[in-house]
Amino acid sequence: MRNLKAEVVRNAAKQKGWDSILQSLCPEIETRAFDKPGRHVRCPVHGKPSRGGDGFRFLNKKIPFAEAGGGVCNTCGLFPDGFALLQWLKRIDFADAVALVGDELGIRSTDDEHAQERINRENKSKLDERRREFEEKERASNLYLRSRLNQIWSETLPLTHTDAEPARLYLASRKILCWDKPGAARVVRFHPRLASYNEDGEFEGEFPGIVAKVTREGVPITLHRYFLTDKGLKAPVESSKKMCSYPTDRLVTGGGIIIGNLDAEVVHVCEGLETAWAIETGMDQEIDVFPTVNATLLESFTPGPNTKMVVIWADKDRSGRGEEAALELKRRLWEKGIKAQIMMPSLPIADGDKSVDWNDVLIQLGRMGFPKRRRAVA
Repeated sequence: MRNLKAEVVRNAAKQKGWDSILQSLCPEIETRAFDKPGRHVRCPVHGKPSRGGDGFRFLNKKIPFAEAGGGVCNTCGLFPDGFALLQWLKRIDFADAVALVGDELGIRSTDDEHAQERINRENKSKLDERRREFEEKERASNLYLRSRLNQIWSETLPLTHTDAEPARLYLASRKILCWDKPGAARVVRFHPRLASYNEDGEFEGEFPGIVAKVTREGVPITLHRYFLTDKGLKAPVESSKKMCSYPTDRLVTGGGIIIGNLDAEVVHVCEGLETAWAIETGMDQEIDVFPTVNATLLESFTPGPNTKMVVIWADKDRSGRGEEAALELKRRLWEKGIKAQIMMPSLPIADGDKSVDWNDVLIQLGRMGFPKRRRAVA
């Protein structure tokens, strides 16, 4: 039945548990995602079975996954609750998503709605108790995460340190020349031995790596790690780039790997650190570029009060996600009266690859692949 009261169905779903509901309604989502909410699995919309994971996971911070049912894909975007997730996955509107969940819960008529409202009121205290238990566990987890992040950072060395040769070799292989720019040592450093775990929590080994501090409005949020080998190659792990888990009372949205003045009149942004440093190298280090880590965070970027223009150096993805994020950011900025310009790599996406970025441009074309500065900021 369409036009069910969304709040009645939502509260009933909290009691039943979105994990149970979505597992029944969405067989296309890998069961591993339900076994451990927060684990990355293959995206049910665009992911390929031949690849281990494409960045989809259920949300399980601040609000338990069973209570909200939200998810996120690094390519497709954020879906804050179960209804939004079903709309995306099933390509249906909100009313149909409510009806689909209602049918799963046996709410199919006005009489069913009235009966469910009574049940919801009677079970409210149970839900409140479950939420308190979750919050207690989360407080303990936040204390552990802060301690872990501080320990990792305390063990890092400057990229200029003798022991940081793996990081320098890796950056040289990417033709990046600005890793020792002023201020970089306070934000990007080297760790001699980082422990790596895959999405199933299995230990993959210890590797040297680059560690970058992610901040928001000057407040440290988390660390982004680049796992390498002793010879400066990408480490043989499931994912060589991983963001550390961070406390739930910190918000990564709007943050990034910030080196320099983020509140300049003209600000340049992109997704990854390597891309940012590649652009700076290609532009003869005449500009600072601020990486936001990924496409989802790029589209939510918020400049400082003195910024009048933002130049968005987008990734070119086969899925279109990089350009989509850049366009969304551009739209938001123009609505705020801030000018915005998108710079796309001129290179085509090679067969077998899923994207091309400005680091690829630097490697293949050198500085000739970059616009003159007056064109980039005009």
